[in-house]
Amino acid sequence: MAYEENGIYRHKMERVLSNLNDMFSPDWLRDTAAKAGFIKRVRKIDPVTFFWVVVLGFGTGVQRSLADLRRAYKTASAESLVPSSFYDRFSGELIVFLRECLSHGIEELCKLKSLALSEKLTGFKDIIVADGTIIKLHEKLAAIFPGTRNKAELKIHVASGITNNTKTIALYSGKTAEVKTMHIGPWVKDNILLFDLGYFKYELFGKIMDNGGFFVSRLKDNSNPTIVSVLNVYEESTCDLTNKKLQDILPQMKGKVLDIQVEISFKGKVKKDTNDTFKIYHPRGSQPKTIKYLRLVGILNQETGKYHFYLTNLAPEQLSAEDVALLYGARWTIELMFKELKSLYKLDVIKSGAPAVVESLVLVAMLTLVVSQCVLNHMRLHAPEVSTRFTSLRWGKLFFATAPSIMNHVLKIAKVDDDPLAVMFLLYMDEGPDPNFQHQEPLITPWVRAANSQGVKPSNNING
Repeated sequence: MAYEENGIYRHKMERVLSNLNDMFSPDWLRDTAAKAGFIKRVRKIDPVTFFWVVVLGFGTGVQRSLADLRRAYKTASAESLVPSSFYDRFSGELIVFLRECLSHGIEELCKLKSLALSEKLTGFKDIIVADGTIIKLHEKLAAIFPGTRNKAELKIHVASGITNNTKTIALYSGKTAEVKTMHIGPWVKDNILLFDLGYFKYELFGKIMDNGGFFVSRLKDNSNPTIVSVLNVYEESTCDLTNKKLQDILPQMKGKVLDIQVEISFKGKVKKDTNDTFKIYHPRGSQPKTIKYLRLVGILNQETGKYHFYLTNLAPEQLSAEDVALLYGARWTIELMFKELKSLYKLDVIKSGAPAVVESLVLVAMLTLVVSQCVLNHMRLHAPEVSTRFTSLRWGKLFFATAPSIMNHVLKIAKVDDDPLAVMFLLYMDEGPDPNFQHQEPLITPWVRAANSQGVKPSNNING
């Protein structure tokens, strides 16, 4: 590589990494740490160094061990730490600090947009994919995080935009139903939400519509809605479908594309909309019953020979039946995100039985994801012609491999830059000698002694 090109690329990479210090500036980190009570007086633990070490330290393949993190901190700083001074930092105050950092990071990330929706989705803000994943915890945490398959489980709910990054992250016990983790509000307006069957609930869909949002969900296998009308005829129909049940007409479809309007009902009140898409029945002595008319798309899966049904409020003029099914495939992006979190950032190997440690390490993994997405967005902006070719899992592996270098450069930009050789010497001298030497001497002890190197005076003090 020519020297001139090398300088250009170095400058571009410095600009990319400087954005991380804009997102989490040293002043902001120190101020937030102080407000959270995480750092009362900056002595040996600097919140800036601590933050970047725990967030990017996992990118080195380090298992979620506090001992390894302590060594990583010492590697990045010039401070000699006794274990207790580091371990005691994993407390409720750290959780408050990390929550503030995660909220701030997501807010800043949402301002950065490196992808845009295609012309097919003109008028929509984004595609939001919502899902959750389960991680197994130490059995000691069963009372705090009861699980379904294991005694203790933590459920992580994420709502992420296809073009605009992570929107929300929340933590629940493993027993919490998926539908209870999804909170609908004005934020869904003009967005398209994609759900798997864990979130299938008519009341949820009604709330999305009431707030001006759109959705696509798979239909449950046992659902049997009444057909109101045919929206699009793709082939000559062999029968009149109106007022018939979905399951009754399937044998006659013979692989044809279905694009119909169906009637669904659920109990409870909803706000009345201007499209007159529902009626409310309220028999005396019973809870109000809401009737809605939604679009149902059916596409035959050629491999299995079975229909895949998608329930949505997107109109035929907005997306064709085939495009609705194709759009739902974008839901897979969140599965790749969870795979990145578990396989690369060690989200599912938390062995601690201390609640504060567990929650801290989960929040740290999420912050690693936010930092990864920030760097990815800036790389896409530098190369818009290949922006869509930066796939999430491939990017995650690349970020994983370069995280130590990113951490070093970010700390250098933040002016937390100690002499690396001095730091290395301190680390070797502090961590090299076995602290259990007096209790269990090495096998070679009776047969060897220290040999004074030429020109080096012996010292009883490793720091001397």
